[in-house]
Amino acid sequence: MVACYPGNHTAYKRHVDNYNKDGRCITTIYYLNKGWNSEVNGGLLRMYPEGMEPVEIEPVLDRLLIFWSDKRNPHEVLPTKSPRFVFNL
Repeated sequence: MVACYPGNHTAYKRHVDNYNKDGRCITTIYYLNKGWNSEVNGGLLRMYPEGMEPVEIEPVLDRLLIFWSDKRNPHEVLPTKSPRFVFNL
């Protein structure tokens, strides 16, 4: 799936990808954002790994994230000021 957050402070509230136990085990995100600067563009991914402090990840070009889709990794997308593109497998 290719997704686009259109900017205009679009965000994605804290969630778990496999909240209904649909069989998905792993989430992968590949970022397609050339020249991204989170201070200007926003759109950080904030993860809340189980038993750890939150981690913020910048959605820069060619970054690949792989993490468990269940309750171990709730996450959210902070407000995005520019169109933000991702490829989810």
